[in-house]
Amino acid sequence: MATMPPMNRTLVAGAVAGALLVAAPVAALAQTTPLPEGNIPAGVSISGIDVSGLTGVDARGKVLTDLVAAQRAPLMVAFKGKPFEIDPDAVGYKADVDAAVITALQAVPEPGATVDVPLAQTISRDKLTDVLKWRDPQVDVAPVDAAVSLRANGRPVVRKATLGFAIDVPKAAALLAPAFVVAPPATAIDLPAKNVAPSVTSIGPVVVVTRRQFKLRLYRGTKLLRTYPVAVGQPAYPTPSGNYKVIEKQVDPTWFPPSSPWAAGLGPIPPGSGNPLGTRWIGTSAPGIGIHGTPNSASIGSAASHGCIRMYISDVENLYPKVQVGTPVFIR
Repeated sequence: MATMPPMNRTLVAGAVAGALLVAAPVAALAQTTPLPEGNIPAGVSISGIDVSGLTGVDARGKVLTDLVAAQRAPLMVAFKGKPFEIDPDAVGYKADVDAAVITALQAVPEPGATVDVPLAQTISRDKLTDVLKWRDPQVDVAPVDAAVSLRANGRPVVRKATLGFAIDVPKAAALLAPAFVVAPPATAIDLPAKNVAPSVTSIGPVVVVTRRQFKLRLYRGTKLLRTYPVAVGQPAYPTPSGNYKVIEKQVDPTWFPPSSPWAAGLGPIPPGSGNPLGTRWIGTSAPGIGIHGTPNSASIGSAASHGCIRMYISDVENLYPKVQVGTPVFIR
C-alpha cells in the first residue's frame, strides 16, 4: 500500500506583521496574537469580506468563517476521468488573517471611498508536488507493451502497443497552486497529462514450430516469411510444447553432452563436420532445448532428436541472422 511522503519541506509563509494562522478546523483556531484595540473604520473589507466597524477579534472570526473555511475544503481534481481530493492541509495551506486584520484596523479610507485589504494565503509548492507524485501511481494509465500470441490455427496474432499517461506534475502543480487561494471551482480540475511510452513498441521475428508437421515457420509479426522442414524429439525424448524465447546464439558451437544416460561417455565435441549441432545453435528458454543444424540430414522430417529442433545446416544458417535474443518461440 502506498504511503504519503514525508511533509517536512520549508513552508511558503509570506508572513507580514502579526501571527501566521495555520489552517486548522476553524472552531479550533484560538486567538494567539493580541490584536490592537478599537474598531475597523467604515468602508474597509478583507478580500471582499466587509469588516467595517468590527473589533479585531470579531473581524478575525468573520474572515475565518466566511473565507478561510471555504478555502480549507478539499480541492476536487480529476485525471483521465479518475477523481480524487487534495486536502489543503497536505499542501501547507496558510492564511495570514491577523496581518490582514491589523492592516484593516490601521486603514484610513478617503471620505466616501472603500479599502479592500488582501488576505495573504499561501501553500507549499514542494508539498503540492509531493502529493501529486504520491497520487500519480494510483490514477495513472499504464502503457501496454506490444505482444504476440498464437491463434488456434497456429498463426501469430499481435497486440499493438498503446501509450500510457501520467500526471504532468510540474504543469499540474502550476495549475493547482492558485486554486487553493482563490474561490474553489464548482467542478473538478482536470490535471494535465504526459505520455508514457511502452517498453515494447513492435513485434519483430516470431518462430512457430509445429511438431506434427515437422515444420518451423518464421514470421515477421503476422507475416509468414519462410517455412523450414525440421526434426523434433523422439517419443522417449519429446520436444516440449509451450511458449518460449531465444536466450542465446552461437556460431560453430562446441557440443557438451547433457547429463543423461544416452549421452554418457560421449564427451565434448568441438566445432567441425562431426559436431551434432552443426554450425549454428539457437538456444531457447525451454531447458536444454535449442534449434540447431545437424550433419544427419536424413533425420529431417521425423521424430529423431533427443528433444532439440534439428534443421538442415543451410537452413539454420539462413534462419540464424533473422532471429535475436528475445525472439518468441512457440512450440506446438
